[in-house]
Amino acid sequence: MHLFKLTDEQLAQIIIPKRFAPPTPPELEGKNMVYVFDSEDKFELTYDELLEIISKARMAGPKLIPVLGTVN
Repeated sequence: MHLFKLTDEQLAQIIIPKRFAPPTPPELEGKNMVYVFDSEDKFELTYDELLEIISKARMAGPKLIPVLGTVN
């Protein structure tokens, strides 16, 4: 997998920590299931979690990391 050829959405799936994926339902345990995040998903981040995501994104390539929110 070449990270520079990934779309933003594909890269987001890689850098979002696995702990944000909801638990697997009992009926799907043991199956080859992968949770895919989309625009319907929402979760709160601590500052440390945000830094973890940003550091993973920086390691993935030379693109600038977009600013979340406004800058004064």
